[in-house]
Amino acid sequence: MNEFEKLLNKALPQEEAFKRGKIVTGKVIKIDERYVYVDIGYKVEGVIPREEVSEELKEGDEIQAVIVKISPRLDYPRLSYKVISQQKGLEELQKAYAEGREVIGNVERRVRGGFIVDIEGVKAFLPASETGKKLSTGKPVRLKVIEITLQKDKPKVIVSHKAYLEEERKRRKQELIKGLNKGDVVEGKVIKIDPNKGITLLIEGALRAFLPKEELSWGRDKNPYNYAEVDETIKVKVKKKSKDKDFLIVSLRELKENPWDKFVKEHKVGDVVEAKVAQVVPKGVVLDLEEGLEGFVPSEEVSWNGNTPQKGDLVKAKVLRIEPKRKRIILSIRQALPKPWEEFLEKNPVGTKVKGKVEKIEGSKAIVDLGEEEVKGIIHRSDLSWAKPKRVEEVLKEGEEREFLILGTEGKYVKLGIKQLTPNPWDIIQEKYKVGDELTLKVKEVMPFGAFLELPEGVEGLLPLSEVPRDVKLEVGKEYEVKIIDLDPKEGKVTFSIKALRGEEEKQEEQPAQQQGEEVSAGGFKLGDILKKKWKM
Repeated sequence: MNEFEKLLNKALPQEEAFKRGKIVTGKVIKIDERYVYVDIGYKVEGVIPREEVSEELKEGDEIQAVIVKISPRLDYPRLSYKVISQQKGLEELQKAYAEGREVIGNVERRVRGGFIVDIEGVKAFLPASETGKKLSTGKPVRLKVIEITLQKDKPKVIVSHKAYLEEERKRRKQELIKGLNKGDVVEGKVIKIDPNKGITLLIEGALRAFLPKEELSWGRDKNPYNYAEVDETIKVKVKKKSKDKDFLIVSLRELKENPWDKFVKEHKVGDVVEAKVAQVVPKGVVLDLEEGLEGFVPSEEVSWNGNTPQKGDLVKAKVLRIEPKRKRIILSIRQALPKPWEEFLEKNPVGTKVKGKVEKIEGSKAIVDLGEEEVKGIIHRSDLSWAKPKRVEEVLKEGEEREFLILGTEGKYVKLGIKQLTPNPWDIIQEKYKVGDELTLKVKEVMPFGAFLELPEGVEGLLPLSEVPRDVKLEVGKEYEVKIIDLDPKEGKVTFSIKALRGEEEKQEEQPAQQQGEEVSAGGFKLGDILKKKWKM
């Protein structure tokens, strides 16, 4: 007999027959609003107050009760089920305490320092410090028995909801840590944010998970406060379990595909992409291609006109190189833009007259400012005049502004001409002159191999020294009667002779070597080469 049975026997001493304190067994024969009527073998039924028994009790059920009052003056002996149920409740609580099992009680009322909880008819005390969470009167609650003793022959039972919650948390934690694997996606509640380390989460109120700041994003932003707030619920991916398998390491960025893999899969060299300027540095521009993926634009590839975009600007850029080993992408902003000179040519097609200012002269060509950023013109000596000047400076001067004709493009330049502004004199010469014609022309220039004579149309022809009689001395500015002996407008050549005009024929061997057109000149070059340079430039 345990101490609770002794307590019960002391409270209700055993007596013979139907006496107060006698435990009897009977069958329920009737239930009304006030009583449960039980046949206990007495001359009349015993009655139990209706509130002492559960709603589940029905007629025909067998039940134990204690006689608490019996007298001939009473219509029915008074029975109590309360003491019996309390004894059973105490026995069950003692067993649950020994086995560490949970029990369910009903919050009956609030008292000083805590709550009174009814557990199968037994009144237990739930301290406020052991509630674990807010409780409501009249509501069931799961508990752990943390103390059960006798005080002054009465049972003292102390319970804890907090202990139940902690045990349940540990159980759930073990279930979670066992069931979750790398790559699983879980939801967790943010319980702590450390700006230097990362975010701590609680999964299903039981398992802690740590989100390092390196795992927040593929991008540069590693500030945890930009990704979550305390008490917020976020989804994360499991990376691994801690060594002691007590918590998880998780990632937020791995919920998205690695931006490098995504970019390489979707783009190739030559593609044009849209990106935001992340940073402007001395060597170029850093672009945000996607979240967590940057590209670099070298300074020489930023612009055609020297203008640099600002941080935050949206730009288009052409992919120049993809370097997998270095995980680097090199781009060009300017190559994704229309070329300025091509745009200029669209507005000013070939054959258009434009004005420009001679910026500088470089050897046999000149660079011309056409009045638009990054648009320069180029003109070669051969396109300056039909008269084929020896030097560019004979026609153009630096700083001079004049009219040009657009001929097309040459690299990044707009190709220009001046002679094309006037009709080709060779077309006139072809119609006006023929071999055999006799003319009086002025010497424009005397060379070791002959002289250049100027036609009225502004072009020059050659009077070779071999076609000049010995008694004729050539002088610049002096006029001579000559005869055309060769005319080739396609090649831009005309050759004159004084000898042919006179009808003279001199033997080839009598001519000095320096006077023969195909012999080596004093400078070591053949006359044909000199004429070719003179006429074709």
